[in-house]
Amino acid sequence: MKLPTEWVDKAEFLLRDAEAHISDGVYWMSCFEAQQAAELYLKALNLALTGLHPYTHDLVELLESLRELGLNPPESLYVYADALTPHYTMSRYPGRKPLTYDKGLAERCVKYAKRIVEWVKAEASKVEG
Repeated sequence: MKLPTEWVDKAEFLLRDAEAHISDGVYWMSCFEAQQAAELYLKALNLALTGLHPYTHDLVELLESLRELGLNPPESLYVYADALTPHYTMSRYPGRKPLTYDKGLAERCVKYAKRIVEWVKAEASKVEG
């Protein structure tokens, strides 16, 4: 199945920026962009399957919506999704919750987003092949 191009393009841009922001030392932005890249890919898969996507930024909810459609996300993705979801708000709103954004956290966020993206791509290719 073909994932919606505009969604994938934006997600790939965000993932590239997330990696670049690690090099630049802008760790909070890297975490936000990693969360957004994963979100866009999960929504793209929902769109490809149903023509719709859930209106949420919660990556666990997005995985659950895909499970309800008959897909089987591995448990590890739920761990990654749970770790990434808070960065949608925490990274952008100072004082929301005490958290230190550092290189290690940013690298984990990018790694987790990439794992989610890899799974989405693999699921989409199963339907194509």
